[in-house]
Amino acid sequence: MLRKSVIMMAVATAFTINVSAVQIEVPAGQPPMPGADASIPANAYENYRHINEVAEKKAESFSQFIKSKPTNPPSSFDKLNSEHPGFAKALELADYSQSTVVLIHEGDKNIRLSVPNVSFRGDVVETEAGKGPLFAVRSLSSFLVVGPPHGKELSKYAEGEGKYNYPGLRNASWKFMSNNSRIMYTEFTLNDTKTTYGITYGGWVNTEDPYQNKAPEVVMSNYIIPSIESLSSLDNYSQIEHWGNYSYRIPKTAKLISETVEDGVYDVRLYEDTGAKIRVIRSSIKDKKQDVTIIKIPILYFLHKYNDLETPTQYAVVWNNGIAGSLVDSYKPNRESYLRHVVSDSVYVYSYRINYDESKTSYTHKQLRDMIEYVGFDDAARLRKESQWREEGTYKESLENSSIFIPWYMEWVKLLSK
Repeated sequence: MLRKSVIMMAVATAFTINVSAVQIEVPAGQPPMPGADASIPANAYENYRHINEVAEKKAESFSQFIKSKPTNPPSSFDKLNSEHPGFAKALELADYSQSTVVLIHEGDKNIRLSVPNVSFRGDVVETEAGKGPLFAVRSLSSFLVVGPPHGKELSKYAEGEGKYNYPGLRNASWKFMSNNSRIMYTEFTLNDTKTTYGITYGGWVNTEDPYQNKAPEVVMSNYIIPSIESLSSLDNYSQIEHWGNYSYRIPKTAKLISETVEDGVYDVRLYEDTGAKIRVIRSSIKDKKQDVTIIKIPILYFLHKYNDLETPTQYAVVWNNGIAGSLVDSYKPNRESYLRHVVSDSVYVYSYRINYDESKTSYTHKQLRDMIEYVGFDDAARLRKESQWREEGTYKESLENSSIFIPWYMEWVKLLSK
């Protein structure tokens, strides 16, 4: 048991080895960066698994409730819990610990970033200045907006602003507003491009939020900014494949082994590379009522199929040009690891899976994860016209009917789009 615990601790820390502390420098005469904390690892953003004390308590409480609940006859969920002790807690923690990843790769945009928070809803809004769309996502107590520079109106309310230096960025600046809610904006140009971007992250400081209880300025300065990178590096080791409306990346060294139809339903492309097997699966959604790309479904599928409740598996909602998909990332150093990205258009569900052993491949865990996150659709502009909800059922209904959840968020998006 001790040996097993040591192994699991090693796996848990593998995501967050402190390569260096976040060091956001400011030019002489500039104010300090709000929320910057040099004790947080510079690569902390790479870990999509962020579980706070509130989430731990809620998950344990839910687990105890499930164990004590009388079931006659037992549901399929009750059977899972009886067959796999700890399933309920693992599922609940997975829900709280998911992250959000945003990739924009259309026109002159070529950027990726992440935030340790969930995505309940996404919207794409055109700017009044006609500079292109803003990509917005909403969590429980905060929101994120990414796109062309959009901090003009925020200047009217900002209590502080300044400039900063960070590797990979130039002409970087920030603005910060602290009132009932806290809003932080950063504007910058990536070193390998002429395109300038703006990112806004804001919300309430809610210490009881199981999804993210850190202040918005702390999240922005220590997680979002360090995660910003150009997508150009993907071209060094991967290439884009097309499958009708859908496009995805594979390693340049991977070989297409077969194209088959399984069970008369699933179109499958199988690729192989040293130490890795890749399956890209396409199936029709015509007769399916449930949105299987909503992250809770891939989480449930993974935990049930693999019964791997102790590996610190990571989960994220991945937004490509405003289209949402779900990522499962079960990484085991020097052992077989698993990545899966599920996304859909209006015709098909696409499931992209990689089984690999990092000790046998020429690619790192991060490279493979960055690669599988990148997908695209030829008709993305049409697909993203409607708001995309990442929740279903009664919880979604309660958020839709809330007098605060959508109105407060959309007022900020409207303000920033001017």
